[in-house]
Amino acid sequence: MPESPQVPKKTSAYDRVILVISIVYMLLVSAYMVWHQQFFSPDKFFVFAFIGMLLLGRAWQFFWDWLPPILLILGYDYLRGLVPNFITHAHIRVMIYFDRFIFGQVPTIILQHWFFVDGRIRWYDNLAVILYFLHFIIPLIVALFFWFIDRKLFKQYMVAMVILSYAAFVTYIVFPAAPPWMASQLGYLPYVAHITDQVLAHFGHPINLPTVYQYVGANLVAAVPSLHAAYPTMTAMFFFKKFPKWGWAFFIYPLMMYLAVMYLGEHYFFDITVAIIYCLVIYAAVVNWRGYTARTWEWIKSLFKKQLIKGTI
Repeated sequence: MPESPQVPKKTSAYDRVILVISIVYMLLVSAYMVWHQQFFSPDKFFVFAFIGMLLLGRAWQFFWDWLPPILLILGYDYLRGLVPNFITHAHIRVMIYFDRFIFGQVPTIILQHWFFVDGRIRWYDNLAVILYFLHFIIPLIVALFFWFIDRKLFKQYMVAMVILSYAAFVTYIVFPAAPPWMASQLGYLPYVAHITDQVLAHFGHPINLPTVYQYVGANLVAAVPSLHAAYPTMTAMFFFKKFPKWGWAFFIYPLMMYLAVMYLGEHYFFDITVAIIYCLVIYAAVVNWRGYTARTWEWIKSLFKKQLIKGTI
């Protein structure tokens, strides 16, 4: 199979137009999916993005560059769904004690007491749920942006995201942890409202698109680290790496996500803290070991190409 050509470092006006069209297209698809209560999973993103690249004449290059990391992320999600088969208990008190030590009370309880009223949906409730639904998609749209403007950075970014996902998977086995809403149901916390359900009731009629996730089991005790916090954090770090003068503004995105997942009762501050630590360590390893990252990327691509030729994928 021929290697995909490298995108020039300096993009032309035509390339910039293609980039804008691609990003706007994916944002519109994302908005439609979220409005219709669809989890815009990586496999759906890959299909919609591939269709867009097909129309723009870049399908072959996109296919070979994106297939390996997307399949690896899907593999992580499949394995994550198997975790409940190997665990017999979940940690509950550790996260509560940590959050109370820092804040005096669990942030979910504080935030819902201050801002949420049962049966009354406000703009920030909608924003929190939208952010929660987009935790996969915004990082992938940023990856698409990197793919257009800096292929080397794209490779580093995707390697970091894959490593982050599998590091979280190992942690879910070693340290299964219940989220705040589950701790509340079990009597360890005061009442935690299901804000997401109330918000989605005001969204558009649900649609059902085929996805491999219908074959992936759920892991309700995969809370530490919070990948809802980790993915935006890693994305912001790479964005800042590419644009050091103004990229710091992108950190607003993970900060908003931290508040959203705590407000919705999905994560503790402890979960977010562990996620940030994971991001710092993995980012430093991937960025500083550039030769290793490049060799890892080429090995992954060659492996998937061989399996495709053999017909095992």
